[in-house]
Amino acid sequence: MGQIQRTNQSQLQRDTTQRTRILGDTIKAKYNALTTKFTYQKYIKENDLQFFHPDTIPDNFHHFTDQDRNQNYIQNLGNLGTPINRLLFEPRQEIGLTSGYHGFDDFYTGPDKIRYFDTRSPYSDVTANFGGGGRARNSIVFAVNDSTHLSFGFSYRNIRADKVLAFTQRGDRNVVNSDWNLFAYIKPKKHPNYQALFNITQMKHEIEESGGIIPPEIDPDTNPNNPDSTLFAYQDANVILTDAIGLEKRGGVHIYQQLALDSAFQLYHEGDYYEQLIRYNDSYDLGTIDSLIYSDTGSTTADVANRTTFKEIKNEVGIKGRTSKFAYSAYYKIRNLSRQNVSLPNTQKNTEHFVGGTLRQQISNKIFLKARGEFLLDGQYVISGNFSSDLFEATVTRTESKPTYLVSQYTGQQFSWENSFANEASDHIVGLLKLGVRSLDIKPSLRLSRLTNYIYFDTARLPQQAGSDIVLITPGIDLDWSITQRWTWKNSVRYSNLNGGSSNLYRIPEVMGNSQISWKNTLFDGRMIFQTGIDVHYRTAYSPLDYNPITQQYFLQDDFEADSFIKADLFLNFKVENFHLFLKFAHANQSLGRNGYFLSPYYTGPRNTLDLGMRWSFFD
Repeated sequence: MGQIQRTNQSQLQRDTTQRTRILGDTIKAKYNALTTKFTYQKYIKENDLQFFHPDTIPDNFHHFTDQDRNQNYIQNLGNLGTPINRLLFEPRQEIGLTSGYHGFDDFYTGPDKIRYFDTRSPYSDVTANFGGGGRARNSIVFAVNDSTHLSFGFSYRNIRADKVLAFTQRGDRNVVNSDWNLFAYIKPKKHPNYQALFNITQMKHEIEESGGIIPPEIDPDTNPNNPDSTLFAYQDANVILTDAIGLEKRGGVHIYQQLALDSAFQLYHEGDYYEQLIRYNDSYDLGTIDSLIYSDTGSTTADVANRTTFKEIKNEVGIKGRTSKFAYSAYYKIRNLSRQNVSLPNTQKNTEHFVGGTLRQQISNKIFLKARGEFLLDGQYVISGNFSSDLFEATVTRTESKPTYLVSQYTGQQFSWENSFANEASDHIVGLLKLGVRSLDIKPSLRLSRLTNYIYFDTARLPQQAGSDIVLITPGIDLDWSITQRWTWKNSVRYSNLNGGSSNLYRIPEVMGNSQISWKNTLFDGRMIFQTGIDVHYRTAYSPLDYNPITQQYFLQDDFEADSFIKADLFLNFKVENFHLFLKFAHANQSLGRNGYFLSPYYTGPRNTLDLGMRWSFFD
């Protein structure tokens, strides 16, 4: 429900002033958004306690799709809940073994995303988003304090998305997702130096795989005089797969607890049990169009029933503390891991041992230095440092991480491999300047990444390792202009340049950009707010990764180029008291003669739709 937005300092001051004014109209009420706040575990663990209030401003409430929520800097299969591939490189934070299945990470509310509330009263928040074409994303959050020493609650989210391609009737689902969690915070009255956080998380994500549109050159229904009619048939499209089902379940139990001996010395423990299950089921006949996805493994017809289970038990113990301007931590962590593949005779088991620590120094009221290091005793590590001030921010990260279980060994009905890859390594630098001139805020930025031993899936859909480095240089700029008190123009542009001997293995558009022009007005002393305008996204042509539904992995292809495109959305966001509403005409420019656009080979993005969303917040 909260949305990540780029906010400059002057805009933050204006929004804070406006937020205070808006919330002021409920001052006569005993409970409101000012008496409701939440935090995340990391702020407690890092002795950097920060609280946030529920968002009461309707700005960008219409950003409900996966593309919107990631500033359009991702690749997916053109529908809510489809697997996500991030276009801008981000270094791995888990340097040990992982399952290798990360396409659905964004749809799982893990322990690091859990919000812990101080409500002083029962708090609930209900959001319902209905996109055209049978797409829906809904959520419920409830939290209550039994006392100042106990808080608990739950959240539930779901996605229901009808097919964009080969749709037959309403309820013909492409994606069905359910994600829920229970959480609690306790600080016993008789033992005020002890506090604990606890949560249970579960996600079930089911996707009916289509394999994409049948290419026009082999689709018998293609009009030879108009092949685009095949590529942009949408619900009438002919797709490769009709009965393939991918399923992922994941979840676990998490506890964090700490005991303060004094402010400069605390003991803590963090424990996790986590399980991830991945399945893929289908039946194929190589005498049909199925041969575009499946290969002959000894029979022209066969059933595919792949199943992989990954389990983790993790315990971390450490010491930490803080003074007025300095905070530190040091810890030891152990992970007991297992991976079971239905086609392999034995369960793989591994134990990993880590040591690590963090430092944070407040040089002045506005200048901070942070450092983090974690070392796996097998030789892998992650080291990062961050400098932040009013004028400049910079982060430097160096990682060396293990290859995943998936790329190291896999056996299934269609694929089988065993690899001894070297550790992946990366150097990643991000710098940002914060400049402001009257009503203009300018933030030039630079991302510099060097990837060594990069692991990818090749055109045969098999894992490979790059023989030389990849260097990705991405300068960018964010420019916000408050044209008048009510008119605002916001822009974000990223230019990417690839170098190095293996640069052809990384795929990203050369230019990606977002622009928004909006008009905003406040009425009745802040009780009512309107925001209306237009969002525009642009990206240049490139050869995106293709998608293999059997292993849920994006892989290299050189036969399909996604054309450059511009997508424009018209929107209206409205708020009155604690009720929010949005209306959006998505991809409005399609009605001006454009057929559509591709986010992945043979997967079109949604056609123009009318979207609607609502949100209710209750503070007592």
